[in-house]
Amino acid sequence: MKSTLHFLTRFIAFLLTFSSISAFAAAPTDASGSERLRIDFLAIPDWIEISHIEEIPERLTIRLVRKQGDAIPISTFNQDGPAFPELASIFKNKVDGSQVLFSIVKWRYYLSGVDTEGDYYEVHAYEAKKNGNGEIVFTENKKISNFYGSGFDGKQEGKIVKFRFKDASSIRKSLIQNNGNVKKASTP
Repeated sequence: MKSTLHFLTRFIAFLLTFSSISAFAAAPTDASGSERLRIDFLAIPDWIEISHIEEIPERLTIRLVRKQGDAIPISTFNQDGPAFPELASIFKNKVDGSQVLFSIVKWRYYLSGVDTEGDYYEVHAYEAKKNGNGEIVFTENKKISNFYGSGFDGKQEGKIVKFRFKDASSIRKSLIQNNGNVKKASTP
């Protein structure tokens, strides 16, 4: 489904870009905005910095900012056709005995030609580890990310569909039901 949406949105974006190329040429490419949320992931205080980079394509970047001012990259999400990435939720939770940082990102789609309107969600789980140089890096735990997965919520090709894990409470409820363990849990 995402590949069909991806193709359609890229095609629409191409048509929009082609028809108004002079408007983009005059637009600044360095306009961005960011916000910080306190999360205390590795130490107290730690913040999550969410930046919206308004270039073509627009990007959403997520970093952990330490008390000393060090910024550790976590992830970047790109615009998909006319759909801009938006952070739906970010939170920490213990999973399989380790501290995990969850991000839920969504893209809003309105494709009247295929009777589709709603949000496409992706759940990502990250762990912080020291690399060979002793620096902290975030790596995605694919097993946990794949367990919670991705999906559409809204009307997709005329049918109402629901994605189960679109907020922190639904993931935490699943973890409670599985005693904080996804290794033994069955796929939702």
